[in-house]
Amino acid sequence: MAPLKVIIDTDPGPDDALAILLALAERERLEVLGLTTVAGNVAVDLTTINALRMVELAKRPDVPVFRGASRPLLRKLVTAEFINGPDGLEGAGLPLPQLEPQAPHAVEFLLRMLRAAPDRSITLCPLGPLTNIALAFAQEPGLAAKVERIVLMGGARDLGNVTPAAEFNVFVDPHAAAIVFGLGVPIVMFGLHATHHAMATPERVARIAALGTGVARAVDGMLSRPRPGGVARFGVPGHPMHDPCVVAFLLWPELFQGRDCHVAVETAGEATVGRTVIDWWGQKMLAPNAHVIERIDAETLFNRLPQSLAKLG
Repeated sequence: MAPLKVIIDTDPGPDDALAILLALAERERLEVLGLTTVAGNVAVDLTTINALRMVELAKRPDVPVFRGASRPLLRKLVTAEFINGPDGLEGAGLPLPQLEPQAPHAVEFLLRMLRAAPDRSITLCPLGPLTNIALAFAQEPGLAAKVERIVLMGGARDLGNVTPAAEFNVFVDPHAAAIVFGLGVPIVMFGLHATHHAMATPERVARIAALGTGVARAVDGMLSRPRPGGVARFGVPGHPMHDPCVVAFLLWPELFQGRDCHVAVETAGEATVGRTVIDWWGQKMLAPNAHVIERIDAETLFNRLPQSLAKLG
């Protein structure tokens, strides 16, 4: 079977970094056409550096990196250095990359790849704010036909993580999220209510660290450092691995369960901006626009992660 063609849109971040490494490790199953970067966890110059760091760490210089949007569509940029450290990858211990981002701008790269693709042939994997994706389809809405599906991390059915109502990625650019959920493209949504089950506990991180590789040391460094929230928020020590769930779904869909729902994005409410309103019980009688993941077999996921990362040497 031919590998699945994917474009990863990202704002690395430790969990983004692990998701990228997983995708690059599974090259027989995933053809990563490129990494597009967006401002989110840190400013776009740093997210671009971090994407290049992952390409170099994985020894995959064949995968191009394209710098994308530096700010949300309509709002002031909010970043998350308080969680991820000043450069977004605190604890990784990685040098600045030797590689450079490629031309053109990430949005133009997305447009070029989609224009040239057969219908329903490319999977988009947004791991951060949806600004680049929204900008591309705002220019050429018809290119939605080229997308097999969008598998994204963002939103929450229950409590948010940046406000009581909103998850970070959607909060940063709710207007972009509203555009993407309105495209009519098949969407698989990983919100906080699902990804908080995928906790990188010390025991699970130790399975990766035991590989003893450069990749393993970087991952261990990022995921073993203290972070805000901790046991008080999650009930167990460790970091929730939001973004690796997106890539893991492409590889091992049997580990995930969810249901089709209609998802709306709040763009105006002062207290609720960025809220993803998930009609879990179908009360509004609206056609579903996303498959919302609810359950994750986290133990199997964390057993398989080291096996994949070992392929990077």
